[in-house]
Amino acid sequence: MSAPGARLERRLRVELGDYPVDAVWSADGRVLLVACGEGALLWLDTGGASPAALSIGEHPGGALALAWQHGGARFASSGQDGEVRLWDARTRVAQVLHTDAAWSERLAFASHGRLLAVASGRTLRVFDSDGKLRAQLPPHSGVIAGIAWRARTSELASVGNGGTCVHRLEPEVSSREYSWQGACLTASWSPDGRVLASGMQDGSVHFWNMGAGTQSQMRGYGTKVALTSWSANSRLLATAADQQIIIWDFSGRGPEGSEPLQFTAHTARLTQLAFQPKGALLAAGSRDHRLTIWRTAQPQQPVDADMFADEVALLRWSNDGTQLAVADRSGALTLYSLRM
Repeated sequence: MSAPGARLERRLRVELGDYPVDAVWSADGRVLLVACGEGALLWLDTGGASPAALSIGEHPGGALALAWQHGGARFASSGQDGEVRLWDARTRVAQVLHTDAAWSERLAFASHGRLLAVASGRTLRVFDSDGKLRAQLPPHSGVIAGIAWRARTSELASVGNGGTCVHRLEPEVSSREYSWQGACLTASWSPDGRVLASGMQDGSVHFWNMGAGTQSQMRGYGTKVALTSWSANSRLLATAADQQIIIWDFSGRGPEGSEPLQFTAHTARLTQLAFQPKGALLAAGSRDHRLTIWRTAQPQQPVDADMFADEVALLRWSNDGTQLAVADRSGALTLYSLRM
């Protein structure tokens, strides 16, 4: 089902042969790297005539997370073997950054590409782009649930039970705590760096306005809020709890006292949610095997949709927002091009 002016065009379909746990695009959108549940790291050249998923290595026991250097030629991977590896994308050769008994489930490069953050249990480490340890930050009181870099800075947020910490890595290392009674599940900076938002275990969204030095909370969700995504213009925050998409407008004085947009099309819990980079579309995937694409100015129904054989396990926009990779739990991956 499509509306004039926006549609997804299927480019290719690839059978991964395994459950996808993470994926990341290269900066130029020519390569999609996929991490699989049994450990394989798959390299997909999306520009080829007959693309195939090429294995470039594995993490024995299972792969966990991926991150690609912004505008650069390095990417990182982690797995249940306890290793975090830094790869040269040109040679596909890796160096082991460190090995830890605690799995490293969250990796993130700063937008300037110089720093890589690695969260392992309660510990947060930061490496430079050559693999040298830059800092090991004081341990959290609990497991780190999410990390996110503030755009165009060397400031890193880490969230967990009890609130968030914002760490400054350059020119000197320092940390500041923002306490809150509750378990934070996500870390999402607005692209303009003004607001840090977190979905909460208690069925709310908490946010810290760093510029104004204030914090607030939006309640009323029926269950935990495990998905959050900002629009490219920093105006809208999309959130998901169970099968509903709820969007808050942060323009003007912010969302307090306003009614959110609510998108209702799915019949089971949402598993994926992401605004289009450099665009206005929102993509969502669910346990109902359905992918939907929305315009926030048109909340009545999706502008496009597609069905999969199993629940949607992975959804990733390319950096320029013109391609979308979607994979279901069975390992069927579809690449779409966006046509406007």
